[in-house]
Amino acid sequence: LASRLDATGINVTPVNGRGKKAKVIKKMEQFVVDFRISKNITAPVGEKTIFVRIMKPDDDILLKSRADVFNYSMKKLVEYDGEELPVTMYWNIEEFLSPGTYRVDIFADGNLIGRKSFTLEK
Repeated sequence: LASRLDATGINVTPVNGRGKKAKVIKKMEQFVVDFRISKNITAPVGEKTIFVRIMKPDDDILLKSRADVFNYSMKKLVEYDGEELPVTMYWNIEEFLSPGTYRVDIFADGNLIGRKSFTLEK
């Protein structure tokens, strides 16, 4: 348990086509997901695949392909050296978004390492 990674400072920012924060759903073109993987001297170092799952208010997952056994919205390969590591990932919005509470789950090494909810309004 001590060697498990932990994602902290999770932020989800919807942005428009110019990269500015968007408050209106119809102007949102991308979600920017920022977080930090905490320093952990007992965690194994090396390449880690970070998975992010974005859940819509109806618990459907935003994803590009249902071919994978583990459904996720995006993944990124990072080099973890035991020190705090900032990570930024981007989701291009191509589907209809409804108002409501969304959830971002972050996984590494087969474990849920962080979770954040955010609300979109019309």
